[in-house]
Amino acid sequence: MGTIRLDDEDAEGIRKVGMAVKRGAVIVYPTDTVYGIGGNPFDAGAVRRIMEIKRRDERPMPVLVSGIEGALALIEAGGLAKALMQQLWPGALTIVAKRAACAPRSQAFGRGTVGVRMPNHGLVLKIIDAAGGAVIGTSANISGRRAARSIGELDREIADAVDLVVDAGMAPGGLPSSVVEVSMVGGEESWVLLRAGAISVEVIKAAAGKEMGRGLKR
Repeated sequence: MGTIRLDDEDAEGIRKVGMAVKRGAVIVYPTDTVYGIGGNPFDAGAVRRIMEIKRRDERPMPVLVSGIEGALALIEAGGLAKALMQQLWPGALTIVAKRAACAPRSQAFGRGTVGVRMPNHGLVLKIIDAAGGAVIGTSANISGRRAARSIGELDREIADAVDLVVDAGMAPGGLPSSVVEVSMVGGEESWVLLRAGAISVEVIKAAAGKEMGRGLKR
C-alpha cells in the first residue's frame, strides 16, 4: 500500500486507513509522542506480525484508545486509574492494569494486564475511531533502537515490512509515554512507575494523590 500523507481533515483517507486496520493491516502512524506501529489488537495475526517486525519478545504491547470508555472496556479500572485518565488524558501516560474479560488475550499474552493510552493527537484519535476504537500503539522501531519522530527517521526495515506508512509530519512529542501500573494491594489501589517518559513523576503523583486523598506507592 506504500506511504500516504494524511491530516485530520482527510475524512476519506482516515476511513481507508481505519478499514485497513480492521481487516488486519499493519501500519506505521504518528502519535503525540513518536511514530508507532499499529494493528488491530483483536487480530492475532496482526499482533504476531508486529512482534516479528520489531523483533520483540512476548512483552505485552500497549493499546491506544480514542476515549476513556474504550479503555474501560479493556482494563478493570478503579478510582485511581479513572482519576489518572480524567486528569492526564488525552496525553502521554500509559496505564497498565488488570485485563478485563473482553480484552484481547493475543495482545496481553496471558499475563493478565493491558496497557492503555489515549493520545493527544487529533489525527490519531480519528484513525483509532475508524479502526473500531482500539489500535496497538508500540513505537515504530526495532527493539532496542531509537524510536522515529518522523518518516525520515523510520528504519527502512520497518517501512518495508508494514502494509502502510501514514506520514503526518514530525511527531510533536519526541519522548515516549510514561508508564504506570495500577494494582490493588491490601484492599487499596496503588501505582508504580514502570517507565519514565513525557509526563513527570511529580505530575502523575499530583493527579493520583489529589483524587485518592492518601499517599500512594511509587
